Amino acid sequence: MALKARRTLLLALGISLILAVLGQYYLAHKSDLLWDGVFLYALGMVFFVWVVARLEAKAEPPRGERPNIWQELEQFLRGSRIRLAVLIGGFLLIVYVTLMSSARNQDRRFWDLLALWALSIALSVGAFVDWAGLPQRMRRAANKLWEHGPEVLLVVVLALATLLLRSVNLSGIPYVLSGDEAEMGLEAVSVIKGQRNNPFVTGWLSHPTLYFFMQAAFLRLFGITTAVLRFPSALISAATTVLLYLFARRYYGRWVAILAAIFFAAYHYGIHFGRLAINNIWDIFFALGVFYFYGKGLEEKRLGHILAAGVLMGLAIYVYMGSRLIPIILVVYTLYWAARQRGFIREHLAFLLVFGGIAFVVALPLLSFFRAHPNDMMARWTSMGIFPSGWVDAQVQLTGKSVLQVVFGQFLKAALAYNAVPDPTFWYHPGIPLLQFGSSIFFVFGLAYAVANWRKKEYFLLVVWFLLVVIFGGTLLENPPTSPRLVLSIPPVVLCVALGVSKVASYLQAALGESRTTAAAISLAVILLFSYRSATFYFNDYTPSHAFAGLNTEVADRMGRYLRVLGPDYQCYFFGPPRMYYNFATIPFLAQETVGMDVAEPVTDRLDFVEPNRRAVFVFLPERQAELDVVRRFYPTGRLREFWSQQGYPLFVAYEAD
Repeated sequence: MALKARRTLLLALGISLILAVLGQYYLAHKSDLLWDGVFLYALGMVFFVWVVARLEAKAEPPRGERPNIWQELEQFLRGSRIRLAVLIGGFLLIVYVTLMSSARNQDRRFWDLLALWALSIALSVGAFVDWAGLPQRMRRAANKLWEHGPEVLLVVVLALATLLLRSVNLSGIPYVLSGDEAEMGLEAVSVIKGQRNNPFVTGWLSHPTLYFFMQAAFLRLFGITTAVLRFPSALISAATTVLLYLFARRYYGRWVAILAAIFFAAYHYGIHFGRLAINNIWDIFFALGVFYFYGKGLEEKRLGHILAAGVLMGLAIYVYMGSRLIPIILVVYTLYWAARQRGFIREHLAFLLVFGGIAFVVALPLLSFFRAHPNDMMARWTSMGIFPSGWVDAQVQLTGKSVLQVVFGQFLKAALAYNAVPDPTFWYHPGIPLLQFGSSIFFVFGLAYAVANWRKKEYFLLVVWFLLVVIFGGTLLENPPTSPRLVLSIPPVVLCVALGVSKVASYLQAALGESRTTAAAISLAVILLFSYRSATFYFNDYTPSHAFAGLNTEVADRMGRYLRVLGPDYQCYFFGPPRMYYNFATIPFLAQETVGMDVAEPVTDRLDFVEPNRRAVFVFLPERQAELDVVRRFYPTGRLREFWSQQGYPLFVAYEAD
C-alpha cells in the first residue's frame, strides 16, 4: 500500500476512534446530551465504514445445486426399511408420550414417560445415523483434535476459567439467594418430594418444568444448598464458551473466536447470570448450538450437524422464555440466506425437513401443552408486554406523546443498554451500562462492521440476532433495559466487541505498515485489559455494593440461613406482614425443615396462636419490633438476636423463647 493511502487510512481511522470516544463520553457522562453522543458515534462509524470499504473486498455468494428431495431423504435413511420403521417408531412413541402426559393424573410419577421421551429422540436421531461408519468418524475426529492440540487446550483452559469465575463462592456471590432463584429451587424440591411429577407442563410463572427436573437431580445428588442450586448455570456457561468459540471460529475466524471467548469468560454481565439459579443463561447455550450446527450442517451438507441442531432447537423451548426467539431469528436468517442464494430451498429442503422434524419430535409434548393452554405460552407477553398490559395507552395519556414516540423511547433505552442506559431492576443493577466504557466503544465498531457487511449471511445473522433481542426483549416489554430479558444478546455483543478490537487493530497495522503480529498483540492486549476490568468490576466493585436483589430479599436470606442453623425443633412466628411474609421463597428453601407462620395482626395481650408443644422463635421486622415486649411478657426468658446488614441498617430481630 502506498504511503499516501496509508496516511489517509490512518487519518480516517484516527478520526473514527476520536469521535467514538467522544460519543461514548457523552452517552456515559452527559445524559442530557444523549443525541449529541449518538450523532458523534454515527459520524465516527461513517469514517470507520469508509476504511472497511477500502480494505476489504466483497465476496459473491455461491450458487447451489438442485438435488431431488425424495432421493436425498432416502439416502439419509440409507434406503433401509428398518431405519424407516425405527423413525416411524420414534414418532409414534413421542405421540404416545404427548397423549399420556396430558391424560395421566398429575399425582402419579412421570419417570417412565420421561424415559420414553428420551428413547423417542434417540430412535428418531438414530434412524439417520451411519452406525457402521461411526467408529471411523470418531477416530478422524480424535485425530483432528490431536492435530489441533494447542488450540483445543486453549479452549479447555478458557472453559475452565469461565467455570471458575462463575463457581467460586457460589453461596456468597451474589450475597443473597433471590426470591426467583428460590422459587425455582422449591419447584425442584417438589420434584424430589414427588409433588411435581410432569416434566412436560409449566410451573411457577409459566416456566417449563423440565428445567426443574434437571435442578432436582443436582439437589438430590449434592444436597439442597444455594451453591448446588446455582452450579448448573456455571456448568452451562463453561459449555457455552466452547460453543461460542466454535461458532465464532467458523464464521469470523480463529483470532476473533479467541478474543470473544476470553472476553466472555470474564464478562461481568455473563458472570452474574452464570452464577444465578435461574434458566436465562441457558438460552445462549442453545442459541449458539442451534446456529452453529444448523449453519455448518447446511453449508457442508452434514446430516449429523443438522440432527444436533434439531435436538438443541427442540430442547431450547424447555428453558427460559427468551429461547422462543431462537426460531424467529433462525427463520429470518434462513429466508435471507434463501434470498441471497439461488436455488437454496430446493438444494437444502431435505436437510430443512430433517431439522424441523427432529425439533418437532423433541418439543412435541410441551408444544401440545401450550396448544391446550395458550395463556401459559403467552403469559409473559400478556403480563409485561407494553401493548396487552395497557402500558402504552397509559403513557400516551400521561405524557401526551404519540404511540410511535413512546415505542421509540422504549427502543432507544433497550438499544443503548450496553452504552448508556443502566439496568434499573434489582436483578442486576450494576449502576453502569452492560458494557464498560472501553468495551462499549469497540462494540459499536464491531456492530458497524457487521452492518457494513450485512450482505454476508454470517454478519446478517449477527445484526438480526442483536436487533430482534432488543425489540422483543426490550422495546416491547415494560421497563427496559431489564437485564434478564437481554441475556440472549450476550453472544452477538461479545462477538461485536471482539470484531471491533480485531478490525481496528488490523486496520492500524495496515495503515502503519506493521506486521500482522503487531495487530494480534494489540488486539490481545486490549481484550485482556477489558476482561480484567470487567472481572474486577464484578468481584471488587459490584459484589461488595450489595446492589443485587433488595431489602426484603436480604432479610429473607439471612432469616432462612438463621432458621436452618436453628434447626427443625423450633417453630417460627414471623412478625413481617404487611411488608413481608414467611412464604417469601428464599425462607422456605433455605429452612426446609422449619415450620413457620405469619403473625398478620399486631399482638397486644394474647399469644394463643403459639403451639405449646414446640419451641418457639419470634422474628420481628424493625417496624414491628415494639411487639417484642408483648412476647416477653409471656416468655420472660430467652435469647435475643439482632441481625444487621453490612451497610449498618437493621434487618430483623429474633427472640428464641425458653
